[in-house]
Amino acid sequence: MMNLVLLRISYALLLLVGISGLFTLAPPDAHIASSVIIALVLYLPLFLMIPAVISGNRRQATWLCFLILFYFCGYAIQLLDPPPVRTLAIVKTTLTVMVFVFAALQIRQGQNAD
Repeated sequence: MMNLVLLRISYALLLLVGISGLFTLAPPDAHIASSVIIALVLYLPLFLMIPAVISGNRRQATWLCFLILFYFCGYAIQLLDPPPVRTLAIVKTTLTVMVFVFAALQIRQGQNAD
């Protein structure tokens, strides 16, 4: 049960940090609509995994693990950028690893329950 709570918290923080990072690192003359569109394109797949995080279903958590690997790859590449982006990438990479580990533990817990 505690694992599912930690999964939910790390997932929510990942979405919050990722989306807010898009708005804070956007150029000053960028329109708000462009930032919203980019946020939707980048984070819609992660938003689609909300039922997996809420229910803790093993099969959905497996798909969350596969999906989160793509985000990890993107954030790992951002670790090579200069400091404002790198600092945010460190946080997002850490949260991505946490989501993956907690989702994997949720899958493992479900297997033990069967």
